[in-house]
Amino acid sequence: MKIFLSLTLTFYSISAFSQTVNKSFEELWQEFFHKSLQQKSIGQEKVASELSLERSRRHWLPRVYVTGQWFSTNDPTQVFFNHLGQRSIEQADFIPSDLNRPGRKNFLAASLGVDLPLYEGGMKSSQTSMFESLVKASAMEMKAKKTEEYSELGRQFGTALLYSKNGVLLNNLKKKLESIIANYQVGSQSNPVGYSGLLGLKGVGNRIEGLLSEYELKSMNAKKWIAKKTQTDENWAPDMKVNLKDFLSSNFTHTSSSAYSSNILAQKFKVDTLDNQKDMEKARFLPRVGLFAQNSLYDGNRDSENSQTYGIYLMWDLFNSDSYGRLGEANAKAMAGKAKIEAYKQDEKIMLDQLLDSKTTLEKNLVLLIDSDRLLEEQTQNATKLFRSGMLSALQLSEVINRRVDLIENKNKAENQYLEVYSRIYQINN
Repeated sequence: MKIFLSLTLTFYSISAFSQTVNKSFEELWQEFFHKSLQQKSIGQEKVASELSLERSRRHWLPRVYVTGQWFSTNDPTQVFFNHLGQRSIEQADFIPSDLNRPGRKNFLAASLGVDLPLYEGGMKSSQTSMFESLVKASAMEMKAKKTEEYSELGRQFGTALLYSKNGVLLNNLKKKLESIIANYQVGSQSNPVGYSGLLGLKGVGNRIEGLLSEYELKSMNAKKWIAKKTQTDENWAPDMKVNLKDFLSSNFTHTSSSAYSSNILAQKFKVDTLDNQKDMEKARFLPRVGLFAQNSLYDGNRDSENSQTYGIYLMWDLFNSDSYGRLGEANAKAMAGKAKIEAYKQDEKIMLDQLLDSKTTLEKNLVLLIDSDRLLEEQTQNATKLFRSGMLSALQLSEVINRRVDLIENKNKAENQYLEVYSRIYQINN
């Protein structure tokens, strides 16, 4: 089964390589960003918040309204007062029999009015401030999601790059090992090298084969993920000349002036709206003052007339059971939100410190691993020469090659950890 999987992956990598196109991270990011469904979703939420803000900023404008109705009635009160609205009351209207039973009459009533609030207890201005905070929160959420997706794309691109590059190192080592086994009659009766040496070399070969299959699979999965997200062909490959350090330093720089991530800032702006809601609840207990004016039209079988009314009004809830406890509830929610933000900031600071410590340690380890890789490569070449001259046994050579495989595997793990840590730091710092 392992052999079949290895052959399948090898065939896939060879066939894909013949048609692959190198793509830079910048190219892939542009394709990814413009096709991101998450960005489109958050973008529309931001548009909705901006429209709400624009609407709330017009709260000082007057409300203009029109009402109208046509109706037929034999109700004595409505008939009398609509005749009065037409300014057409007659002496006969006061005859008791006609007053009690006026018969069915048809009327048209309409009005045009304006309502201009002068003071609303700060309700509308607090609402405007709330929507301003929501717009800022939406902008920060867009930035946070962009940073998150950028970091994830970087991790996937880096994964494809690292597993491909380390796969090349393993593949080169595999070819050298196959050449050694093929060119020398290892383990035959005519060769002094022991049969155990042959088994050792084949065991190392099997280990390399297994790692190659794993590396090819992980690289392929990363490239497939990127291809689906960018909606491009899967037959692409990262530029193998790019090294990890240059890739990270050029694409994951710290650009934010804030001490916290965009995600924390988005949550903070949302919590700010809770203070605005608290102010809005306070407005329930304050008076509302405004101006009003209305022109009314009465039309019926006698005449058509209009009247004008204007003035100033005062509305003040001296007691309303629905308002009871609302201010305390809003205050508790605001305090809970602020405490939650402080907890988020604390957790993020701890995480960032841990990531920075890990970054420093990994950088030191990678320097040592790269230097060790250089030394082991040279040792492998020297050991191969000694083996060819008969001064080194096959078993000893297999141990040297096995140590080189160990180092490539450890370096690959350290590089992937460094990629993960570096991208997480970028995500917090932007």
